Amino acid sequence: MSKKAVKYIRSIYSIALSLLLIITGMLFIVACVHICNMGDRPFTPENISAAFSKISVFVWLTVGATVLGMILKLALPTDSDKPHAKRDKKATLSRLMQTLNEESCNQESLTLIKKERKLRVALRVITTVLCLLTALPAVVYSLNLNNFNTDYNASVIAACACILPCTFISIGFCIAFAYLENASLERQLKHVKAALAEAKVGLPARTVQKPIAKFKVVAGVRAVLGIIALALIVAGICNGGMADVLAKAINICTECIGLG
Repeated sequence: MSKKAVKYIRSIYSIALSLLLIITGMLFIVACVHICNMGDRPFTPENISAAFSKISVFVWLTVGATVLGMILKLALPTDSDKPHAKRDKKATLSRLMQTLNEESCNQESLTLIKKERKLRVALRVITTVLCLLTALPAVVYSLNLNNFNTDYNASVIAACACILPCTFISIGFCIAFAYLENASLERQLKHVKAALAEAKVGLPARTVQKPIAKFKVVAGVRAVLGIIALALIVAGICNGGMADVLAKAINICTECIGLG
């Protein structure tokens, strides 16, 4: 099979798995909210089993899709699956800047290089301010004790409705900053290489660490631990240990911690 076909199949699988994870996560949240709205002491094995059994199809589909992804990775490997040395743009830029002589550098190129450097500083400051402003409503809500009453389920759900959107928005700002910073580093690297080429300065030799056998050792240890964990989980399910753990967890949450 051609590399293009393999890449196409892997892309379709990634999109399908992402959508399935989003749907399963939303259904899980809905099931949790439904359990909390059942009334007093909703955390019982019967209530939890009844709520989660309605979404069991999507849970098993997600598990099956995850296993399918492992099979695809083994059956249809790509170049990205192979261990390779990671390129650090910041380290590369720092190495090239040490080679660059600013006095003999083209002033136009030097201006563009400094502009990208200032842009990243500004982006870092703006992202920090936006994250703080986004977190402020959640902090104010959490410090207001009037938002929390004896109806613990309703209080927790209302708190999540305020805090979770703020959290997701802050994460979105951080992701946007990472993308913009990476783009700025790429542009600055391009300008620095152009300046070195104009000054007829050779690029310093790039030191690349070759993949070593440590990767195989770590992968082998992970595989062994995964097999052992899976075997223990199956053994616990077969001997009834899962039901005992669930009962103890429910008792801890409802009696000791006080949830529900």
